[in-house]
Amino acid sequence: MASSQETSSAIRAQIQQDYEESVGATWRGGPFVLAFLFAHPDCDAMRMLDVRGEYFDHRTGDTWDLFFPGYYRSTEGGRFEAEAGARPVGRAFARDWYFHPREFNELRHHIERSSMGRWEYSGATDLVLVNGYLPERGEPTIDWASTISGQVTDRATGARTLTLAEVVERMTRDLEAALEDPTYGVGAVTQVPPPLQDRATVRDFMVNALGGIAAALGAKAIGI
Repeated sequence: MASSQETSSAIRAQIQQDYEESVGATWRGGPFVLAFLFAHPDCDAMRMLDVRGEYFDHRTGDTWDLFFPGYYRSTEGGRFEAEAGARPVGRAFARDWYFHPREFNELRHHIERSSMGRWEYSGATDLVLVNGYLPERGEPTIDWASTISGQVTDRATGARTLTLAEVVERMTRDLEAALEDPTYGVGAVTQVPPPLQDRATVRDFMVNALGGIAAALGAKAIGI
């Protein structure tokens, strides 16, 4: 039987491949937004995803992708994943989803460090948005200084901003209509990004930058 480390490595390799193919197909030759929802399995957003995930998947389509750090799909079964340190998530859309706290924490650390503290995990359910650009040729650019974030609605923490469903609708409408709202229609959650001149010096030109993020991802679902 494979060790938990080998299982984790295999999951990361598959996630990285899927992520690169998805982003490349959707965003090749233009700007894009990296959207992450840092959420634990017991929060309102994940319960809503389990019930409405099929619709969210259709609604976002090829317009954008929302990624869930720490989560991945598996057909191996709960016993196998439990031995790898993961736990099951849902019963409907997320019935084959698993959550691994180590993967969640690794991406939290990666984005906090890369954004130079522009986002720090609140401990609740955080939406994090980062601008990027994929040229027709060459490597992607991630503008970490554009990072904006905030808490989505959750009864347990008392946060009352936008629910996951409202985030999906507003961001999809904004991107479909090319409204160029700096908060992508979810300003009720996120703050306004800093002025452009303050961001120019912290752009991250990295070989396989998106793939590097993918390696730390647990999994992604909506729009993929």
